[in-house]
Amino acid sequence: METFAIIEVENGLTVANVHPNQSAEEAARTQGGIVVDPGPFPSFDAAYDALLNLQATEEERKE
Repeated sequence: METFAIIEVENGLTVANVHPNQSAEEAARTQGGIVVDPGPFPSFDAAYDALLNLQATEEERKE
């Protein structure tokens, strides 16, 4: 079953598909990024919600 992880690429944070028998690190490397939160998230929507929460927390730290 495919899961999802949050990774950071050159343009910022994004959601990556993690295929069965693949680690979040491998999924990140294939997209030229690094893992921020490996999850595993059961759906794209769940991973995207977590990504938005990470971004909101980061913005709060900057203030």
